[in-house]
Amino acid sequence: MKKNIFISGVSKGIGRELALYHLKQGDSVYGISRTHCDELQEYAHFHYHSVDLSQSNNIIEHLEAFSALKQIMKIDRLYLNAGLIHKISRLDKLSVDDFNYVMSVNLFSYKVLLDFFLNNEKISLEQIIISSSIAGVRPREGMSVYAVSKAALNMMIKIYALENPHLFFAVIGLCLFDSTVSRVLALDNRDIDQFLELKKLTERLSKIEGYIVSAQQRAQELIYVLNNIDNFHITSGDFFEIRDLLCDI
Repeated sequence: MKKNIFISGVSKGIGRELALYHLKQGDSVYGISRTHCDELQEYAHFHYHSVDLSQSNNIIEHLEAFSALKQIMKIDRLYLNAGLIHKISRLDKLSVDDFNYVMSVNLFSYKVLLDFFLNNEKISLEQIIISSSIAGVRPREGMSVYAVSKAALNMMIKIYALENPHLFFAVIGLCLFDSTVSRVLALDNRDIDQFLELKKLTERLSKIEGYIVSAQQRAQELIYVLNNIDNFHITSGDFFEIRDLLCDI
């Protein structure tokens, strides 16, 4: 049975790979992001609306203008995936403007999107998938507002899950994969020597084959987990790291 899929941050990385998988399965994909992706636009059942998720006050207006979204009554999988890391920095050196910018995308946009769909009487939801990070659980110097945003996201989703027991919230840390976020974290980080733990992470990336995987592989692994979710003993609203889940296979 074909599904309706919604993806935020659809134009790049995991979002793009998730969209391609579902489109090739014949599912209808409704995607939002700041920039578009030409490859996805080639599919007739891909529906796109440009939204700058850093502008929290404008998100609802854009969703209400997303005409294709008005035609459906159910979303089988709601992937809230958009995220960014502005730069590696000591927290006391990060400006409030930069702090708020990252929080707006990594946290506030998730609340706006969730509230829109949870309070939409015309659209029912089944699975809600949250792209999180171990950074929200394991503190490291230099992770700054990215870690703060993910820690807050984990707690926020836990509360949503408690308040909505009829829905399933899968909160998955996707570990390192080749993405803009991972490059800022380690691969292209000129200031890495300031932060010992991140420097060690960079060394592991260079020495351990397969430590960092492609976005396509990580998306396939996420889909495998979601398609077999009953076998992984995932509880709604709780954080799980995908690498740990796959070790249990």
